[in-house]
Amino acid sequence: MSRISWFSRSWWVVCFCSLVGLLYLHALKNRNAALSEISFRLEEMEKECCMVLQEKEDLQLRIASQGDPAWIEMILMREIGVVPEGWIKVHFTNQRLP
Repeated sequence: MSRISWFSRSWWVVCFCSLVGLLYLHALKNRNAALSEISFRLEEMEKECCMVLQEKEDLQLRIASQGDPAWIEMILMREIGVVPEGWIKVHFTNQRLP
């Protein structure tokens, strides 16, 4: 009889604890989802940062080598099509075969 009277007096405590537990588990699920999203975004930003640093290094090397005569010759050959003396310049045309 004492067990029934204890439950009849404190049923609201059991309900309250159950409700708090359910709310805690729901909040924990939302927190884990947000943490996962933030971790993904951090990884993406770190990848982007590495790419930008690599591009910065490439540009710095390119700027530093602009005074080099070999670099200038390479750019003239690649971009404009200038060839050094004694070299033969060959042009390829895009002809379609029947």
